[in-house]
Amino acid sequence: MTEPLETLTTTATSSLTTTLTSLLVKSTTLLTGLTTLLACLLYNYQNSLLYFPTIGGLPRRTSDNPKNYRSPAEYGIPFETHWIPCEDGVKIHSWLLLHREGSDNDNDNEKFSKKIPTILFFHGNAGNIGIRLPNAMQMYRHLRPANIWLIDYRGYGDSDDAKVDERGLKLDAEAVLRYIHGPRGTGGSKNHLPHVDRNRIFVFGRSLGGAVAFHMAHYDRVRSPKLNKIPSQSKHDDDRNNKLDSKHDYPRPPLAGMIVENSFLSISTMVDYLLPYVAPFKSLVLRINWDSAKVASQINEIPALFLAGKKDTLVPHEHMLGLFQIMKESRGMSNNNNGSEDRSLDRGGRILKMHVVKDGTHNETWMQGGRDYWTAFKTFLTEALA
Repeated sequence: MTEPLETLTTTATSSLTTTLTSLLVKSTTLLTGLTTLLACLLYNYQNSLLYFPTIGGLPRRTSDNPKNYRSPAEYGIPFETHWIPCEDGVKIHSWLLLHREGSDNDNDNEKFSKKIPTILFFHGNAGNIGIRLPNAMQMYRHLRPANIWLIDYRGYGDSDDAKVDERGLKLDAEAVLRYIHGPRGTGGSKNHLPHVDRNRIFVFGRSLGGAVAFHMAHYDRVRSPKLNKIPSQSKHDDDRNNKLDSKHDYPRPPLAGMIVENSFLSISTMVDYLLPYVAPFKSLVLRINWDSAKVASQINEIPALFLAGKKDTLVPHEHMLGLFQIMKESRGMSNNNNGSEDRSLDRGGRILKMHVVKDGTHNETWMQGGRDYWTAFKTFLTEALA
């Protein structure tokens, strides 16, 4: 006997509903499973997802790099190698590129310029300082006269093997400042940096290096007895500051300025952008902070320049705009950009600038910015020291 059409329709609808419900449950289960898997991977391997001492098949050690990426000696300029001791016993490797008085090509001239800026260069999360030599050489030539000091993090390049994490890289940055202003606690002699003017130290950081630069600027303000105390970033910082003895507390000039290029607000905000499905669980799994947004509101004295590539696809351009805005508000400044994307603010010597490279990408802004990029950089150095 043939079933009525009405019955067949009801049966088909019921079957379809059951199928869709089953698919929905399976999809939800799959999505939940994938999200849980991503959260577990983030929790267990987050340091490995951020720090890459080797990249693209290139070796870790600078001596094993391709030609012209092994040493400043390949460029025929004067330089020194410095091993910087950290608080936990780790030593980090660095190259200090120097300028001779007169011509840098005069190898017989042993007199070096002294009253010039020195720029501490903290690189991104991948590869060693040798990979940055072409960039450093452009800095060396366009910002002349300025010493360029390339610094490798622990576990990177020729630095000591050590666990690479946020705490360790912060120790690296702090050690560099103590080494410069030593010799107490640094292992250096009284004249271990005869060619460096301690009154003209700038810190530059790109990408992850920008977060390291922010930390150095914060640490510089906390430890300098010439300036008011500001809050530490964490209880760990408070505990360590309380334990530091007099060998770390010394009268010294503060940093002359900070330059940050294509860096981020915080790792937490980067998770929101890169892993939106994990974002709701990040408070449970995320152990890396690098909270530059918080630091930016606390270092309202240091002259600062932001170099931003507008076409950065790794770190959204809004992060650099956000960092600039936070520092602007913390200094009680108002915009004065006359419709330009570049911004230049000055209140009582507290210089704050932003230079935007319209076609700049994450790692290549310094190549794509042309003459205007270097002009903005050098002008900032001059104004910060005026």
